[in-house]
Amino acid sequence: MTFSIIARCADTGAFGAAITTSDLAVGSRCIRLCHGKGAFLSQHRTDSRLGDLGIARLAGGQDAQAAMAAVVQSSTDIEWRQLGALDSAGGFDVYHGKRMYSIFTHSRGDDCLALGNILANEGVTDAMAAVFAKSTGLPFAERLVRALEAGEQAGGEILGPLRSAALRVTGEEGIDAYDLRVDISDNAVADLRGLFEAYGDRQDALRRVALNPDAVPVQKRLFEASLARIRERALTDRFPSARHPDDWDVTA
Repeated sequence: MTFSIIARCADTGAFGAAITTSDLAVGSRCIRLCHGKGAFLSQHRTDSRLGDLGIARLAGGQDAQAAMAAVVQSSTDIEWRQLGALDSAGGFDVYHGKRMYSIFTHSRGDDCLALGNILANEGVTDAMAAVFAKSTGLPFAERLVRALEAGEQAGGEILGPLRSAALRVTGEEGIDAYDLRVDISDNAVADLRGLFEAYGDRQDALRRVALNPDAVPVQKRLFEASLARIRERALTDRFPSARHPDDWDVTA
């Protein structure tokens, strides 16, 4: 009851994924990514440990087929699982367990792999891969969201509603560009789109905060409110910001 896409940006080395399901909190379970190294999906009666093993193998330099073989061999319950791998060269591999009882498919495109189970029809993942391919030139994250929307528009799951969805895109220095999750919703893909648009280009500001916090001014409104509360609570001796406010770079 999940459909998803993993993809590679050949220009930046980023790997990304978008996923949705009628269960809750899908974003934490199924997606595993490593910047410059690969992406691994584990879904259908998900065992997140399989994703952990798969991405560790890709991060260690194995290609998609070798990583998949290691994962498949690691579990006695593998026939319940649906797995997908994409490596740093754009190679891929999939595994559809024999205990899957629904319509399930995968679709390969340039630098992407779409995967789905308990689907309404056999064209869902084809639609996802096609939209990802046709949106070349758009930002990588936008292409992933559009692919997920295309899967829903093509029929999505056999039963709804879609309750959770997620978008993740890796970045350099181990800092993701996006890690957005809708964990409970009556229309998860639409809500993921809304969250994505609200998030905007915050990834650049958050990267600056992580890598060079001294260069990011403190917000004046927050700074002044904090100092006022410190003084109200008679805590000036405890917090240096109240004693030496000029030591902080403050901006409106």
